[in-house]
Amino acid sequence: MICDVEAVGSSPTQRIDARRSGGERGAAVVIALLLTIVLALLGAGLLTLANTESLIAASYRHGQEAAYGAEAALERALTDLSAMADWTGVLAAPPANLMSTFDDRLASVRLLDGRVISLGALTAERQRDSDALAGPAVYGADSPRWRLFAHAPIQDLDPAPASGTPLYLIVWVGDDGADGDGDPAVDANGRIQVHAEAFGAAGARRAAAALIERSENGVIRMISWRRVP
Repeated sequence: MICDVEAVGSSPTQRIDARRSGGERGAAVVIALLLTIVLALLGAGLLTLANTESLIAASYRHGQEAAYGAEAALERALTDLSAMADWTGVLAAPPANLMSTFDDRLASVRLLDGRVISLGALTAERQRDSDALAGPAVYGADSPRWRLFAHAPIQDLDPAPASGTPLYLIVWVGDDGADGDGDPAVDANGRIQVHAEAFGAAGARRAAAALIERSENGVIRMISWRRVP
């Protein structure tokens, strides 16, 4: 008995079309998965980029705030220094050295970002940095000895506009190493150095420095000024 194979089931053309349709559906699923992965990676990359740009912008803002704070601290110190007839008093060894009225009388401070700064340790750091550039190898016995002169939160300087800016300000003074008197605790030529720093949010720290001179009529003149990197 001979059976008609062509009469049973689907035709070869139908079977080929079915396999092709199944293959196309499988390819479409793979392409959809690949597109999903690509879009997910693209989205993650854009999110990371946005977060990075936000962090960079915030870091720049905090740095600028600290830079302006250091300049404000310097100006505040000059106000007190201009009222002093002799700057030898601010160069004396502690505790005999004269201090600014901008003084919270603290020895260490916890900043709003959690850091704790020691004024003694920072003063020692200021001395090391100074010695490396203009220490005994340059000025010998006239090498400046840095004295803490002013320190307080910026809110103590001007509460209203600074209320939203968490900055802590510190100012040091040192003798002019070129005065030639051989004693860094004595102002022999009416010139001293002033170094101010501001500590802000997210680790921001900026400084400004000046060399000032008192004229014969008592007016203070700024010989040089610069931001310190």
